[in-house]
Amino acid sequence: MSHDSERVILARHHVAKGRQIVERQQRMVSKGGANTAEALKLLALFETTQKIFEDDLERLLREERNG
Repeated sequence: MSHDSERVILARHHVAKGRQIVERQQRMVSKGGANTAEALKLLALFETTQKIFEDDLERLLREERNG
């Protein structure tokens, strides 16, 4: 397996795991509770991180296609 393929596999893993984290945090926010403000801050952070993961995967796939 090439180094680039390993990077794509790892990036896909980060995207999948990030989606799980964002979805879990969204559920926590929707339930409300005493720490809703903090939960919203964490959700925003997780969403920003997820966007970075997705952009990285997109870039790696584009590089792989273009050789």
